Amino acid sequence: MTRSTRIGIVWAVVFLAASAVPATENDEAQDNRQALPGRQVKVAAFAIGFGGEHDAKLKLALEHLETAGQNGVDIACLPEEFAGTTAEPIPGPTTDVVAGLAAKHRMYVVCPIREQDGEEQYNTAVLIDRDGKLAGRYRKVFVYWGEGLLPSREGVKVFQADFGRIGILTCFDLNFAELWHEAELSDADLVLWPSAYAGGSPLNAYAMLHQYHVVAVGSGDIIDVTGRTLEEVEKPRPQQFIATLDLDRAFVHTNFNTQKVSKLLEEHQGEVELEHFYDRESWYLLRSVKPGVRVRDLCREYQIETLREYRHRSRRQIDEARRSRKKI
Repeated sequence: MTRSTRIGIVWAVVFLAASAVPATENDEAQDNRQALPGRQVKVAAFAIGFGGEHDAKLKLALEHLETAGQNGVDIACLPEEFAGTTAEPIPGPTTDVVAGLAAKHRMYVVCPIREQDGEEQYNTAVLIDRDGKLAGRYRKVFVYWGEGLLPSREGVKVFQADFGRIGILTCFDLNFAELWHEAELSDADLVLWPSAYAGGSPLNAYAMLHQYHVVAVGSGDIIDVTGRTLEEVEKPRPQQFIATLDLDRAFVHTNFNTQKVSKLLEEHQGEVELEHFYDRESWYLLRSVKPGVRVRDLCREYQIETLREYRHRSRRQIDEARRSRKKI
């Protein structure tokens, strides 16, 4: 029996077992989040481990995807090379099967495989969209010693989803801060990190420094924009971790913004609140508390730069002054 035949059988078993659950439930859950304050997205990490016997791991992954779909997840991430290290093309048998569940439940899925591209092989995370279509791929930039794969020549990629901008980095990439900075420069709201290990505190540091959320799949850590690993997560099955993140929460520096922020908060009481003031950093953290209101829209209306926008503008203008030898 060929691998593609076996995969077809695995898919048929899982699909038939799940067919009693209507896909519209996820659509309804996503619609309900549209009525919440800010910009809510429900994420899932499946910490089911690297490698293993292909068919058994694929079956386990599909069961996890089915559970996530039933729980209204917007984007789910599988671990690095979760179904073994035999290379296959993109699209191919594994991505085709995963795409079926992505389409059924109207959720994005990050599906990491070992990619065969002609004579070349890569450690590749495939992004599948809500329609089950291939939305992009990220090839691991810093391949680990002994993987026997080519390092990517494509660099960091950030993809536009319907809820925000998604970055993907993989395992050993954790150790190279320039990749995480590139994701910020590309305006990532959320970085997904499929991995063979937990990663730990550098992930929290990157999230805080760059003001994006991180979904770390090695051990199922979901880290918010403040660098905090969330404790309030759903665990509908072993090794599955689900949380809702608000991608609208905004850091703002006090520089040039103190009066503007005070005015915004005064004029939008009951709609926006100061979640926290970071005294040593001189940062405000703002969030919406009223359905239909988005902090970042109001910041633009009041001509308030987010902290990220402030940094990006400062970098561009000071670099230009340096090139032209002008004083600041």
